[in-house]
Amino acid sequence: MLVLREKISVIVPVYNDEKYLKQCVESVLTQSYSNLEVILVDDGSTDNTPAICEDFREQDDRVRVIHKQNEGVGASRNTGIAMATGDYILFIDHDDWLFQDHIQKLYDLLKKNQADIAVANFSGFLEEKGTFLFYVRGEDYFEKNYTPSEWFEIEYEDKYNLNQAFVVPWGKLYKASLFKNIVYPTNTKVEDDLTTWKVYLLADKISYQNDPSYVHRIMQESVTGRVNQIDVYPLEAVTERLAMLKLLGIDTTNEERAYYLRLKLCRDNALKDGNVIKYRDALQKIAILQKFHKM
Repeated sequence: MLVLREKISVIVPVYNDEKYLKQCVESVLTQSYSNLEVILVDDGSTDNTPAICEDFREQDDRVRVIHKQNEGVGASRNTGIAMATGDYILFIDHDDWLFQDHIQKLYDLLKKNQADIAVANFSGFLEEKGTFLFYVRGEDYFEKNYTPSEWFEIEYEDKYNLNQAFVVPWGKLYKASLFKNIVYPTNTKVEDDLTTWKVYLLADKISYQNDPSYVHRIMQESVTGRVNQIDVYPLEAVTERLAMLKLLGIDTTNEERAYYLRLKLCRDNALKDGNVIKYRDALQKIAILQKFHKM
């Protein structure tokens, strides 16, 4: 009897990436897990990117393409989610690439543990130097299952780069049903820290494997390299998490520490930008915290 494997929707937000897009999409189409639909969301590109997307659509009937006006990566993720017809959702950024068994490993991990989300670690590739940053060695491999509250305990863990693996939307296989009411913000420069954690809270079990099967290209001209640090580490993300986790009865010790650190970052950036009102607002909040918590 022929058993059809479940379909996975791979969403690729794309913008002006004629240099790296082919490597990205080819790494998806050559995955050992083949029952995919690959959704390329072209966010109003002005270079040769739209033509590259169309070439892939002509070459492989698993590829779907939509060309839309430029609205940012958050809007592109939302568009891809709305188009997805798979049982599971996986994101990849347009200048990154996957090891050939990335999706298969995540799928096997999720099914083996009856989890809602499967998470992998990643390697960084320094584009300017052409070198890899290997965060994980072979002997560091492990698998572990987490409840959402247990997963939040390692949110700021530096070891194995877990703090970054926690935040980013890519490097994960999600049950599509988790995104029923999830939307990414469209009015911010960096959207992941404001959204990924909400998907975790909708899950019952999260399975993690300490295996860097995703490669993240790091470039000086990337979004996180261009924007202000307070945009990369938004204070409102921690504020919202603090409120939600408190309501759920989940320990907020890590979030309280993160709030204080980001508040100081907000203070320093406001002073640098000459925003006196924002600067004094941050000073006021820091003074209150120091009075009551001796921080």
